[in-house]
Amino acid sequence: MGAYDTVSQLYPHVPPLLLWRAWEYAAYQRFALSEPVLDIGCGDGHYFRLVWPNVQHVVGIDMDEGVAVAARQSGVYQTVYATPADQSQIPSGIFGSAFANCALEHMDRLDNVLSEICRSVRPGGTFLLSVVTDKLIEWSALPQIASLLGAPERAQTLQDDYTGYHHLVNPLSADGWAEHLQLAGFDVLEYIPIVPELSGRLFLFLDQFWHVKRAQGEVGDTLHPYLAGLPQFPRAFKQIIAGFLDLERDWSVGCGAVFLAQRRI
Repeated sequence: MGAYDTVSQLYPHVPPLLLWRAWEYAAYQRFALSEPVLDIGCGDGHYFRLVWPNVQHVVGIDMDEGVAVAARQSGVYQTVYATPADQSQIPSGIFGSAFANCALEHMDRLDNVLSEICRSVRPGGTFLLSVVTDKLIEWSALPQIASLLGAPERAQTLQDDYTGYHHLVNPLSADGWAEHLQLAGFDVLEYIPIVPELSGRLFLFLDQFWHVKRAQGEVGDTLHPYLAGLPQFPRAFKQIIAGFLDLERDWSVGCGAVFLAQRRI
């Protein structure tokens, strides 16, 4: 649970992010990134700096211009490209490694994106990535509750709104992710399933409920200030997560996955 304590520095009152990012952080601790690093779907850079405090030479890509501005202002990146990942036009083979934190499942033209990442990395360079898997759909909690309560149309709306909000276009199986990586020119070196079933169902319930639409904004707009007013919340939520971990039965399957891949020489 040390990963939880670290991640809570960034997201102390956003329970779904606390849960998911802690799993990713814990998985990343066994790896290192060779510089220079290409960060795909970089966001504002704060999570990258939390995970990789000693990496200095890093370039970011994010298609959202506003996010790219925040990334530039963070001081984490030497350069940030505001462009889709398959249109970066970065010179070939200049990065020692690439990193993508929970970004690829949201990207259109996945095979083109992966080919561009592979092209940008040196032969023998590595690509460390986290993604969601098809279990994110199978274990979808809030729509299942609505369906059990006899509201199938509401259940479908909840699922459609959730996948639409996240632009979840690539919820692939772990084998599917490995296949796409191999087709792009990578060899998969390691695969780590993250967020197993009970933790995954908890995450999905929290994340889906957080993003339920309201007349103005979403439910999380109300929940966040409420939780922020509970100074004991991060500690108490940690105990809830620990309880779910004690109940897990199968750690070999997760609704998330971390891969380490290497560009073929």
